[in-house]
Amino acid sequence: MKHMLCVLLTFSLTLCAGRITAQDAFSTDVRVWLMRWQSAPLRITCEAPWQALSRDNSTNIPPAAVVVAEVKGNRVVLRLGTAAVRSEEWNLQGEAPFTLSSMQGNNSRTYRGRIVLRVNRGRLQVLNVLPLEDYLLGVVPLEMPPSFPAEALKAQAISARSWTVRNRLKHQADGADVCDGIHCQVYGGVTAERESTSTAVRSTAGLILVRDDAPVDATYTADCGGQPASGNHSTPLPPDTSESGQDYCSANPQHRWSLGFSFLEVWQAAGEKDSPQSTPKGDVDVQIAQTDAGRRVLKVQIRCGDFVREISGAQLRSRLSLPSTLFSVRLDQGNAVVFEGSGSGHGAGLCQWGAAGRARAGQSADQILQAYYPGARIVPLSEAMWEWRKNRKNSSVR
Repeated sequence: MKHMLCVLLTFSLTLCAGRITAQDAFSTDVRVWLMRWQSAPLRITCEAPWQALSRDNSTNIPPAAVVVAEVKGNRVVLRLGTAAVRSEEWNLQGEAPFTLSSMQGNNSRTYRGRIVLRVNRGRLQVLNVLPLEDYLLGVVPLEMPPSFPAEALKAQAISARSWTVRNRLKHQADGADVCDGIHCQVYGGVTAERESTSTAVRSTAGLILVRDDAPVDATYTADCGGQPASGNHSTPLPPDTSESGQDYCSANPQHRWSLGFSFLEVWQAAGEKDSPQSTPKGDVDVQIAQTDAGRRVLKVQIRCGDFVREISGAQLRSRLSLPSTLFSVRLDQGNAVVFEGSGSGHGAGLCQWGAAGRARAGQSADQILQAYYPGARIVPLSEAMWEWRKNRKNSSVR
């Protein structure tokens, strides 16, 4: 088995004139938890004939009919007009995508594949079960602007596919692989699909990033600020700049930013829930106490008189809604606290604005990916890679 895995991983990437091309790879389904539809009742329609299947029931539904799903106890009830059927779980299969909406008929979304309905912790749980490549069609346009250059979109597609393979058991306890929110990757089904991003997904079909015989945890960020986060690296990663010294991500209108707060706001943000909300008497100061290898802030120290509070850069970013942790800080007139920084997001992995800048500079998707995931290789997805996390768990138990 180990030998076979090595053979699969050393399968070479096929290039056409230096460009990535899609591969015939292992095909599988993804179970996406549609968390936006946890509130019942739910309207379901399909433009083609479809079936609602349960363990002991099969119901044929005509095209365009409106079915209402609601929770009663530990069962899901499907209503079509005055008729109603109930089961602990329903599997909806049709010859066209399903459209889900609230009872008011607004906020509708259309999804490829199958829909599974069941009760989870007393609430309606909706799963969309569909092929991995179809799932990505609804992810890439919501994670990267469809107007970005084609090679950047291809790099995003491969990153998103790799992330899915690596993290697909994130919601295993809830009977799903991933969810449709920012906890995983934002997914909007057919409603979100765009021609440019669909082309990027299809032209890279089946390709993932691997490193050290494992799928890469291919995180991505909006704008690294010109300096990718070092992550687990003890030494800083190279700056994300061109030969002229310009940040590849500088086209982002919010690449450089400056935000001001009162000292009281910063003092309170650095406190705990039960901390006094008023400021002590005395001189005030705000200093960066620690940074990582890439100059991102790890710890900030706030002093007021004889009292000192410390907070991590990540916590302060969250509490003050700072765009990133790549910042400097200074006291201004009237003890205003000014944060000046660059970038947006955690800064790790693929820099999306940087990928766009590199693509505009003539770099291909594989060159872009090598810049943000050093040492990774692009290979076709195999069954061994898809089952990587499950096999790893079994190995660790032994």
